[in-house]
Amino acid sequence: MSITFGRFSDSFKPKQKTEYWNKSEKLFFDKKYYDGYQDFFNYLHDDDVDNLKYTRTGDNFEFELPQGSKTVKGFVKDGKVVAESDVAEFEKPSVAVMRRLMEMNYSLLYSRFALKDNKILIKFDSTVPASPPRKLYFAFKELATRADKQDDLLTDDFAQLKMAAISGIEEIPAPEKEIKYKYFAKWIGDTSVRIAGLNEEQFIGGISYLLLNTAYKIDYLISPEGTLMNEIEKLSWDYFARDNKPFIEKNKKMKEALQKLLDLPKEKVLEDLYRTKSTFGIANPAPHQAVLDLFNNNLNNIKWYIDNNYHDIAVTIYEYLATYCLFSYGLPRPDAKLFHLVMNIINQDYFIELGFTDKYYDTASIKFNDQLVKDYIDNIIKEGLELYPELKFSTESLKFDSLLSFLRTFIAEMQKLNFNA
Repeated sequence: MSITFGRFSDSFKPKQKTEYWNKSEKLFFDKKYYDGYQDFFNYLHDDDVDNLKYTRTGDNFEFELPQGSKTVKGFVKDGKVVAESDVAEFEKPSVAVMRRLMEMNYSLLYSRFALKDNKILIKFDSTVPASPPRKLYFAFKELATRADKQDDLLTDDFAQLKMAAISGIEEIPAPEKEIKYKYFAKWIGDTSVRIAGLNEEQFIGGISYLLLNTAYKIDYLISPEGTLMNEIEKLSWDYFARDNKPFIEKNKKMKEALQKLLDLPKEKVLEDLYRTKSTFGIANPAPHQAVLDLFNNNLNNIKWYIDNNYHDIAVTIYEYLATYCLFSYGLPRPDAKLFHLVMNIINQDYFIELGFTDKYYDTASIKFNDQLVKDYIDNIIKEGLELYPELKFSTESLKFDSLLSFLRTFIAEMQKLNFNA
């Protein structure tokens, strides 16, 4: 598995996969349940990741769905669909743990936490006629994503629990881990130093952008798993919670959260750096309009920082447009790939250290490789035409005289993208 960035997304699948889905639903409602399930599993399978495995024998299926550090195993047999995943193990049941599981069961729509042989597992079962593809998709997604998240959260919160067997992970080579840790520490440290030089009342918004962008950048470029990923999610949820807390207080809390991550022993951070396969995206699908809404809500904030010579904060806000979308949304692929280019250009030193050879922007000479950037964008648009035949991006409108000019004109072109099918 090569170096990957960000979180897995199953949003906006190619046409062939959509056709599998449509056939699956039609076959099921024609009561050809098992043929419908075969197309359903073909829809779930991601050809790039090669995630899901299944076998069919007559009307029986066995399947495995990887999701992060967990694998959902299940079968279709004797008119029933069953799927489950181990979450944690224990020696003796605990009242506090049982109470937590009971509370979480109330929030589940399709699956449930259960106990089996001193193990906590999450399980779904139903009859075949009551399990059309749409229900199975959301049931399996709920089961898989909860299992992947709760193994870390439960074992962190309850000392008497230990994590159930981890499966499907790929260790990252030690040199890659070292580079990722170096930049993990650097980005948090640089942000702390920059914030220390700003008036916390005058620069409330700027400080928020710096902190949020650092968290989202770590999430996308370093792609941590486990506890580290959960802490970044919590930082984001706390900031955007509608709790009427002043933003100065929220900024302080974010700064403390990032410092807490930086204070973790290096080996603890390295433990959360590994690669996985997944079947379901965490972020919900979001159309290009969600990207445009984010642009409209934030672009006007950049002008003041440019006019007052805080160019680094202006660049951070442009980067935030990319990192927020990559963290929060299951994006159309052209949007995701265009944002990846932004991340590559702004963080070119990181990509070069990881071994990527395409140098879109030389930070030392402050010069772009104009043609390389244009070719990359043209390829993205060409690939996107299958789903979005009216997709166009005028690379001739890009300005390459400075990083800010490029980002301004690049985002302006993204605002013009037409994603009509």
